[in-house]
Amino acid sequence: MNINFQDKSVVITGGTRGIGAATVDAFLESGSKVYATGTNKEVLQELNESARSKTGRLEYLYLDFTSQDSVSNCLEILLKLDRIDVLVNNAGVNKIDSIDEITDEDWDWINEVNLRGPFLITRALAKKMKEQKFGRIVNVSSIFGVISKEKRATYSTAKWGLIGLTKAVALDLAPHDILVNAVSPGFVDTELTRRILGEKGIDELVEKIPQQRLANCEEIAKTVLFLASEHNTYITGQNIIVDGGFTSA
Repeated sequence: MNINFQDKSVVITGGTRGIGAATVDAFLESGSKVYATGTNKEVLQELNESARSKTGRLEYLYLDFTSQDSVSNCLEILLKLDRIDVLVNNAGVNKIDSIDEITDEDWDWINEVNLRGPFLITRALAKKMKEQKFGRIVNVSSIFGVISKEKRATYSTAKWGLIGLTKAVALDLAPHDILVNAVSPGFVDTELTRRILGEKGIDELVEKIPQQRLANCEEIAKTVLFLASEHNTYITGQNIIVDGGFTSA
């Protein structure tokens, strides 16, 4: 199966590390022009300098969903593009706390980035996709939008909401050949996962995963790539769980 994004334009939020960075690489390898966002201006400058020396098909943009000015500035740039074929809402944050310890600030921060952010950029770019009569939107949710555990109240709320947003938006945009889906990763081997769980926590977790290992970022990126590709013509409003069987065990 050949996946070809030649002459396609792709927007990926949270594209500087982890799943986002792997997704950027996957789309670049398939021939697309990629606009990836991040929040660290110094890192973005370094990445842009590296991208210019390697390829003319990758540009990093500053986007902080907690700043309305930042959102407006980024959308102004994106809406000037000739076309946008794919949007991947990947940017996300997390903080673990029991319900009685969650602060108003953390609740607002996590929901602003993980749920309101995808809403804002989807609302804006959907108009361009409707004009094109084509588009693919993939929201990166989480298994904690399907199940949950202790100290995940804020994160689960946002990710559950993102899956709900996916299903509703898919119905709005289906008549325009715009397919909208979610991908919900299980436990992925990233720097954040290792920092939160530690080596002992990861060892204990792996024993509960039927495939006996964490996912790697590239496995999630491949799922996103398929859903956004020409090979997907009839899947919309779905949440694809990629968790090595964890939620079925």
